[in-house]
Amino acid sequence: MRLSHSSYKSYLENLKRKYQGQKLFSPLLLNEESIIFPLMEETRKSLVISLNNKTPLVYLISDDHFFSSFENKQIQKLRKLFGKSILEDIYLDEKDNIVHLYLNNDEILERYHLIVELVINHPNLIVLKDDIIFDYYFHSKTRGFLVGEKYSPLKDLGLSNEGEEITDELIKIHHEEEWKIRREEKYRPFVKYITSKINLNKKKIKNIEGDVKSAKENLKYEEIANEIFALNLNLKSHQKEVEVLGNKIPLNEAKTIYENIESFYKKAKKAKETIIRSEANIENANKELKEYEDILAKYNASNEKQADELVELYGQVKKKKEIKETIFNRPYKLNLNGTIIYFGRNASQNDYLSFVMKLDREFTWLHIKDKSGAHLVIASKKPTDNELLFASEISLLCSRATSGEVVYTKKKNVSRGHVLGEAILKNHSTIKLNNIRKETIEAFALAKRVD
Repeated sequence: MRLSHSSYKSYLENLKRKYQGQKLFSPLLLNEESIIFPLMEETRKSLVISLNNKTPLVYLISDDHFFSSFENKQIQKLRKLFGKSILEDIYLDEKDNIVHLYLNNDEILERYHLIVELVINHPNLIVLKDDIIFDYYFHSKTRGFLVGEKYSPLKDLGLSNEGEEITDELIKIHHEEEWKIRREEKYRPFVKYITSKINLNKKKIKNIEGDVKSAKENLKYEEIANEIFALNLNLKSHQKEVEVLGNKIPLNEAKTIYENIESFYKKAKKAKETIIRSEANIENANKELKEYEDILAKYNASNEKQADELVELYGQVKKKKEIKETIFNRPYKLNLNGTIIYFGRNASQNDYLSFVMKLDREFTWLHIKDKSGAHLVIASKKPTDNELLFASEISLLCSRATSGEVVYTKKKNVSRGHVLGEAILKNHSTIKLNNIRKETIEAFALAKRVD
């Protein structure tokens, strides 16, 4: 959907007149694409930045839903910059589909503002400090950004005033779609689990019915065995076949006629047992199928609170797999004047060091900023300045960098991300380095694996 530029420009100007100076709560993540800033003074009203590929949009909505925020690194950074802000300004660029959003957070000295590029299929959210890119979120793969470079706006987007007029009804429909996306994202594993149980039971019933069909065909072997007995043959003899009721019945010539008859009785007996057992199995499978179909029906008719209760009650509970130390995930260590500094050199070692290895949660944890690299832990609750500097230099060396920034915090503030070796920080401090000392490089070369 493409909006009329003039219509949307007027909408944002009206939004600014009504809500300029309003205080905002810290941002929440409605779904993976939508950020919500609830208004403090206007109950249930929220400013929404929707980076939906089909219809990216910034809008204000009245929403009676109460929900818990999704969590990731991006929303945590935004909270730090724009938590409890005041809406200073919002407007649509005259030449492009770009929304400028100024939010003033009195708790930080620096001033940042948000750029929202409303490009269908490729929306972008950029944080600027003056005109310099400070950070970016949800950016499209077709548009590259580099922190520290000057922001260059998009051009020649083919703006038109022939698009749709923005209305309350259009915004309502768009916001309802965001809630559908949230629901699908949040409960995808649960729905997949319940659906798999339904399909499994349907498949089980179909297979059992196939077994019953085959078993009923094998019931004929009891009659065949009886007819062979009635032929008064030499039961100790061997034959390739016998004629029963006008049909030629093949026999196992390696066995006597009597042994063949016994085999036929066994087949018939097994068929009867299969039919009896299958009746009970089909009944149980149908019962379980109905239970899961009822759960899915309850989910489809539920609100978020009810859906959460269903997940808690019926969701698949996976036991955490115990991760053991191996030769592959053992991290490295260095001894700096009696203080041990641990670090990993790959995702497996990082994950083991930060989340499995039994180290004091008050120890200091480090990582190079905004790049992939080593997790480090200084085995000290209050490391000295030299220990922090040394560990930070090791962090750069692990990433093959000669300068840069390193973040550090308490190990207790670090939680596991969604992929192996990913870490999410609650808060942190930063060290900026312009070079690495020669003695640190020499010590790094002597690092050994943890015993």
